[in-house]
Amino acid sequence: MRLVEVEAEIFALNEELTEALKLVELQKADLDRYKKAIQDARPNQPERASKDQLQLGWIRILAFESEAANDDDTSDDAPSGGLEGMPPPGGSGDGEGGEGSKDKRHAHGRRGASDFNNLPCQEIIIDPPEVIAAGGVGYRLISEETSRRVAFRPASYINLVSRRRKWVRESVGLELAGLAEQALPPVLIGDLPDSQWPRFMAEPSAVANIIVTKYGDIMPLNRQETISRRHGFALSRATQCGWLGEAHKALYRIVGAMLVDARQHAHCICTDATTAPVQAVGGTARRNIFVLLADDDHVIFRATRAHTSAEVLKLLEGFEGTVLADAHKVYDVLFRDHGMTESGCWSHMRRYFWKATETESQRAYEALALISQLFAVERECADFTPEERLATRKVRAGPIVDALDRWVARHRDDADPRGRLRAAITYYDNQREALRNFLRDGRVSIHNNASERELRNLVLGRDAWKYFANNTGVKWYCVFRSLIASCALHDLNPQTYLEQVLRLAPHWPVTRMLELSPKHWRHTVELLDETQRRIIAAPWDLDPATLAVQVGGDGGAKTVCDDEEAA
Repeated sequence: MRLVEVEAEIFALNEELTEALKLVELQKADLDRYKKAIQDARPNQPERASKDQLQLGWIRILAFESEAANDDDTSDDAPSGGLEGMPPPGGSGDGEGGEGSKDKRHAHGRRGASDFNNLPCQEIIIDPPEVIAAGGVGYRLISEETSRRVAFRPASYINLVSRRRKWVRESVGLELAGLAEQALPPVLIGDLPDSQWPRFMAEPSAVANIIVTKYGDIMPLNRQETISRRHGFALSRATQCGWLGEAHKALYRIVGAMLVDARQHAHCICTDATTAPVQAVGGTARRNIFVLLADDDHVIFRATRAHTSAEVLKLLEGFEGTVLADAHKVYDVLFRDHGMTESGCWSHMRRYFWKATETESQRAYEALALISQLFAVERECADFTPEERLATRKVRAGPIVDALDRWVARHRDDADPRGRLRAAITYYDNQREALRNFLRDGRVSIHNNASERELRNLVLGRDAWKYFANNTGVKWYCVFRSLIASCALHDLNPQTYLEQVLRLAPHWPVTRMLELSPKHWRHTVELLDETQRRIIAAPWDLDPATLAVQVGGDGGAKTVCDDEEAA
């Protein structure tokens, strides 16, 4: 009888234990949810790791490596060398990896005269009142003191007036000129220069300014409307949208040609994506904007309706090179079914360990110390050729990655299965081969930070204009941002580039649009003939005498008609 009571009691205790374990699981899930909510509510912040903690972590790594070497010098897992001679991390930060560096300082102090050379100069001559009163008589100039100051003269739109004068023939004049009476029509008028868009209020320079201000400087159209009113000529949002629409028609083929060129010729494409809310009935619809960095040639933005494998495959259809991206599953189809090479991002890997410093600080800093050394090696070989960079990586970075392999093997089993350190280790295990790709290819970067920097403009833009008004706005953003970002890649002034391309694109063969891309623009300008050079020149830079010469078409003058009067 006593045995039955004990068994019943044990059964009841097991039931209570089961319920308690279920409660614990629920509480853990609640804690995880709260932690995620706290994490999401935090403002973005630099992922800086303490220099002292990194150095302590490095010392522990070296001690472990030395102990492992002494325990089994013949083991296949024994350290391969290469760590002992490295300086401790944190001295100058890890640059792209996010370590804050206080050793690098921006230049401060007074500027030299050469810094003012890019500014228009206006001189003010200051003489003593006595000299002015005497008209200089009785005084001799012996020297002068010169000082420079930066002044601001409000920028403004100008009223560009094109006066197309009409001429009527006179028989006497024609006879004197030796021309037959039938050679010319009775009334003549000069053609509108090809640099100006017919039947359009804006000169391309004004359109380019709207584009760069909105998509480069993140200034919404309503704010530009306010600023334009302050400068003396109010430009409504509707007018600005009309200008942007015409500019998009002239430029979208260039970006399309850039994408085709990237698919066909790029060795490595770095990519990332972020959401783009679009105004819709009852709220907003979600679009996704991908950025593609094709080697050092192009920066291309493309919008998709969903963040799926099918959309990614459509985006990179025909590409056969290396794709550098995060570990999102939408990219798996590229490597599994279409033969593209996967390359992992060490900044994403580092982020997992950096998050783990809040819960498992000591071990997380050991991993961060190793990753910091990888970025230090990468900084040293930044200016090397791909062959030199690859050789340096194998000698310097290879042992670091091997040491990280051993560190992960050591801590894999004793990390909390639900903790952040275990999440970092799992990410490393899943991405091991992709993260090692930089040791096999000197042309591939070890991180994807460039893509994230390009998307930063859109993230900041969402704070300024909240959402796109429609899908057309998303298309405009992708085209204009592609050209502005590519200008930065090739050290071009986007304002000047867009002005010139907007003037030239309507007269350029649609089969040669790639030549108008920022990558090829300098070379294209060198090959332009005199007529095309006059097209891309700003009206105020042209000699007034040249405006009497037709800059395009098949003649120097034409007969007046009603349509041309409207133009």
